[in-house]
Amino acid sequence: MKAAPFDYVRATALNDVFDAFERHGDEAQIVAGGQSLMPILNMRLAAPRVLVDINHIAELGGVSLTDGALRIGALTRHRD
Repeated sequence: MKAAPFDYVRATALNDVFDAFERHGDEAQIVAGGQSLMPILNMRLAAPRVLVDINHIAELGGVSLTDGALRIGALTRHRD
């Protein structure tokens, strides 16, 4: 089975994500890795009208140590 048609937003900044949800509300769904979402879309267990890809938002990734605090971003890959 194939996923139902959807629009795609490639966010490169957090403002892109906020704008997409302001425009599309509950019809939008965030996709990061896709390992879980893609099969669900293909089985049509979910059918969002808009997918908002957050993979290209640099500020959400990376590992840093500042003033003794370890920060691991939401999009940090296992290899990092």
